[in-house]
Amino acid sequence: TKAKIADDPDKAFELYMQVAKQDPKNDAAHHELARLYYLKGEINKSVEQAEMAYQLSPGNKWYRETLASLYTQNDMPEKALPMYEALYRENPSDQEYLQQLVNQYILLNKPQDAIKVYDEFEKSVGITEEISMRKHQLYLAIKKEKKALIELEKLAAANAWDSRILSTLAEFYLHLGKNNEALKTYKQIKNIDPENAYINISLADFYRKQGDMKQASEALKAGFRNPYLDSDTKIQVLISYYSQLKDYAGIEDDLLELTGILADLHPNEPKALSLRGEILMSFEKYSEARDLFARSSELDPSRYENWQNLLLASNNLEDYARLGSDSKKVTELFPLQPLPYFFNGWSMMELKQYDSSIVSLNKGIKLVASNHPIKVDFYSLLGSVYYSAGQKDESYEAYTEALRIQPDNASVLNNYAYNLALDSRELEKANTMAARAVELEPENEYYLDTYAWVLYKQKNYTSALIYIERAITASTKVSDTVWEHYGDILFQLNRTADALVAWKNAARAGEGSPFLKQKIEEGVLYE
Repeated sequence: TKAKIADDPDKAFELYMQVAKQDPKNDAAHHELARLYYLKGEINKSVEQAEMAYQLSPGNKWYRETLASLYTQNDMPEKALPMYEALYRENPSDQEYLQQLVNQYILLNKPQDAIKVYDEFEKSVGITEEISMRKHQLYLAIKKEKKALIELEKLAAANAWDSRILSTLAEFYLHLGKNNEALKTYKQIKNIDPENAYINISLADFYRKQGDMKQASEALKAGFRNPYLDSDTKIQVLISYYSQLKDYAGIEDDLLELTGILADLHPNEPKALSLRGEILMSFEKYSEARDLFARSSELDPSRYENWQNLLLASNNLEDYARLGSDSKKVTELFPLQPLPYFFNGWSMMELKQYDSSIVSLNKGIKLVASNHPIKVDFYSLLGSVYYSAGQKDESYEAYTEALRIQPDNASVLNNYAYNLALDSRELEKANTMAARAVELEPENEYYLDTYAWVLYKQKNYTSALIYIERAITASTKVSDTVWEHYGDILFQLNRTADALVAWKNAARAGEGSPFLKQKIEEGVLYE
């Protein structure tokens, strides 16, 4: 005992072995040896010693409990069962013994016996949620759904003011196809707990499953107006709910209204504001969306997605001054993200600040993995910026690099060919690229115009006319450039009257080239 108290298990083991050897009927020694063998990890020997202790003193509750526990740990439910039956019989109010007894019945595939034990316990203590739910699960396991329902109904009757239990009952009614009972239960919850954060969400799901989208929508809106339902839950519900809908005509209006409620009720929750912004973006409401992304980014500057959406909104608004300042800030916050550099380069190009654009694009391109598709976008834009800056060799090098990654990128082929045509440079190469762009996208008005212009530069006016007229046919709104090109081609074909009409159309459509006014006034081609 002194060794045990001194916490020296090895010494204690030697002493108890001596005691058991000298006095084999010493039940306490065998019980202690069972404990010490267990600590040593020798479970079988621990069981042997526990059995000896129990056999010597079968009325000892602790010996029986130790042996029952060892049987359970050693996967011997058939031996543990009589132990726990006796323990529970002697201690009918002990829920630990109750549950261990039930566990043995379940392990031995005797769920009905487990239910009987719960029934007996229930008679003495009354209906409790824990026991009722266990019985409910057992009935489900043996496919007795009616009895499983009865257990829930009894539990709900005993807890008529507990909305959580009533919700469980309503969901099970739905599972059984008892829709009227489910609806009645949901309404009961709403009456007893009108501020329940989840009841309207449950009702919305119920109505959705019944195909009553009007009621579902109203219930969902009521749920979203509940200030006690947190924004994260609302977002999860919204995403889950509408991902299950197909061909619902009112989905757009619902999304706009629900995200509006969400943002109004949770004005300081970045995720709520972002979701509202994303929905507005999808409906091309870019200005409102940008305000929300800006607010969300202010509340949580660490979320890159918000900043990216902010930049996208400004780009869609063609607000290049704002895009330039915001993209510059984002490159400082997230220096390893390439897209903000692209947007900065784009905005600087639109603002004719070509040197700044080139610097940003060259920084961003280094952050993109080799041969990644976005690298093509960088090189393509660099080609345009270099050309606008008068650095034509660098422009053509950038276009060439883009085509090395994506040889059939129609946009790059078109831009490269057009600039070569403007410079009257490598026109055969320009022809090959422009023809390929048209082959890839035969109805693209810009590509058709470029090909026509390359042919014009090659003095192939008859073919040029075919493609410029295709460009006009393909266009919903013919640009000043296309009209002017059309006029130039017609003039070269000695159709001067038609050329003049085309040039006048160009003037009505836009500014045209610096020579357009002179062409119209004198009826002569200037280049």
